[in-house]
Amino acid sequence: MRIDVECIPCFARQALLTVRCATTDDAIQLSVMKEVGRLIADVSPDMCPPELAEQIYGVISALSGNEDPYKAEKHRANKLVLDLEPEFRDVLSKSDDALFSCVKLAISGNSIDLGITSDYGDIGVKAREVLAASLGVDDYASFRRSLEGAAHVLVVGDNTGEIVFDRMLIEQMRKVSDCRFTYMVRGRPVINDGTAEDAVAVGIDRLATIADTGDGAPGLVLSQCSEEAMNLFMTADMVISKGQGNYEALSDAPRDVFFLLLAKCDVVSRELDTTLGAAVLKHHVAS
Repeated sequence: MRIDVECIPCFARQALLTVRCATTDDAIQLSVMKEVGRLIADVSPDMCPPELAEQIYGVISALSGNEDPYKAEKHRANKLVLDLEPEFRDVLSKSDDALFSCVKLAISGNSIDLGITSDYGDIGVKAREVLAASLGVDDYASFRRSLEGAAHVLVVGDNTGEIVFDRMLIEQMRKVSDCRFTYMVRGRPVINDGTAEDAVAVGIDRLATIADTGDGAPGLVLSQCSEEAMNLFMTADMVISKGQGNYEALSDAPRDVFFLLLAKCDVVSRELDTTLGAAVLKHHVAS
């Protein structure tokens, strides 16, 4: 997915929110926003949004000296969802199709996105809403068939908090397919996305091998990820991509991918031909 003109004001807003979180120094904030303006002015139409985002967040880290402005928020989101886990385990135990319910639960966690909003609201309420609604794009039948035939599944993670629901999803998938799982996180902190430290903190390492993208883009950008990440992406039998940033980076990927996300902006909802805010499970079939 290429950068749309509507992405430009969104990037400026994200930069302002993040630099205010990173430092209270007005002079640094101004320097950051001026540099972000230069990056935006020189943006290539061939870039995907996570490529520009990595540059912007890199400027914020370099000029503010704060490499992880949302560190406290990431810990808070993980705790919030861990506290909700018993409730939703009970929901899954009563579901006619626990895997499908857990797919919806994992999608609902994509609401915890500080690149979109500074206030993602009540996670439990959002999860219950998604569980009760139909998917805006529903390729679950294909998802389950692929899982049943897979020997190695790669899950490309997104936000903290959301990663707790991802762990629950891996648990459910292991009940359907006794295969190997790899969970891929960001190579270094960016926004409130999960890193290896976050994945271990919520117990994903007990169910899957932890790998990382090798860079700090808020999405798996194939042109700049590590050789290891590229190899995992291309050789896994099934790839599950979580979140909007990964969709923006992989929407035209050279292999089949299952996208699980909330369509949180007009640009992405148009791309997916669904309504704003819809929960999506889309099977991308490489041409």
